[in-house]
Amino acid sequence: MPKEHDPRMTVSVGQREFEELNREWADYVAATGGGAGPVDPVLTLRRTGRILRSLDRLLASMDREDGTTDHPSAPQA
Repeated sequence: MPKEHDPRMTVSVGQREFEELNREWADYVAATGGGAGPVDPVLTLRRTGRILRSLDRLLASMDREDGTTDHPSAPQA
């Protein structure tokens, strides 16, 4: 039986950026209380912004297995 092509690719990301995203997500979950009570909308929006900034940095650190990058700031050929 022939092996089917797997359309997924392997990427590597910066460990520091990945850990930062995990911390920001944990802060967000703590701030929202997991839906257990009233939520401070301003704090929640601030935490959301921090997650998005952290995610942006994580994506900027991403490299594909073939060595190419798809960074928004990378020059396009």
